[in-house]
Amino acid sequence: MAIPNQRRPLRGVSDLRTLNGRSNAPISPHKAFLRISFLELERTRRLQEARTCHDRCEAIRERFREIDAEVAAIRARLEAEVGVTQAPATAPPRSAPAAGRPTAKRFQLAY
Repeated sequence: MAIPNQRRPLRGVSDLRTLNGRSNAPISPHKAFLRISFLELERTRRLQEARTCHDRCEAIRERFREIDAEVAAIRARLEAEVGVTQAPATAPPRSAPAAGRPTAKRFQLAY
């Protein structure tokens, strides 16, 4: 008969005994080939991502070339019509009134 006053330690899932990790045999062939196939699939996906990225970068570079050509055409037309080689100079913007204030005080909220 069990003694009612003695408590046994509580056991959980982590205390279950399994056979996991007890095998000293090398990886089975079917698991090795499955792992290789997964790695090849990942390589294929990454290669497709790299190609897509390269194509997007090339499209952006092409757009830069189009912008540069359009800016050059506009400048050439301005120079031919008006004889202006640069935009007219403008007065520099005045500094904001708050720009010269010291920032020694911390921001505070009143509730």
